[in-house]
Amino acid sequence: MRNIFLAILFLPCWSFAEDTINCHFEKFHQVNHEVPEMTGYAAIDQSLEIVAGKTSERTLKLDGKKRAVNSTNWALLEPKGWETYSTTYAGDFGELLTIEHKLGENSKGLNGWYKASLISSNIVTTHTSLGKCLIK
Repeated sequence: MRNIFLAILFLPCWSFAEDTINCHFEKFHQVNHEVPEMTGYAAIDQSLEIVAGKTSERTLKLDGKKRAVNSTNWALLEPKGWETYSTTYAGDFGELLTIEHKLGENSKGLNGWYKASLISSNIVTTHTSLGKCLIK
């Protein structure tokens, strides 16, 4: 019974719109917290497609050099109805996808091209991919 209560309590946080998000990342930045000389930028060509909260099969089949993520499921982190300057999704492999938009645009529904960042980290490094996403 307690598990059902907790699931109902947190359900709004786990929701995901039926949107399709197509992202392309062309710049990569790594911060190495132990060896600062290994910090820097690199050009990349990676993509990601999320459909109704799940990474598409098309994305999952891509070679690792072209695939931007390993997560298969995504959750919206902001509560519904909040007006923000960005919208963030968390992947089940630890990645964070942040979409930048105008204040409050998220409460009306995102539609179009937006700047985006994809962040993953471990104890020694933090990785950020920069690009744009088309949300329909």
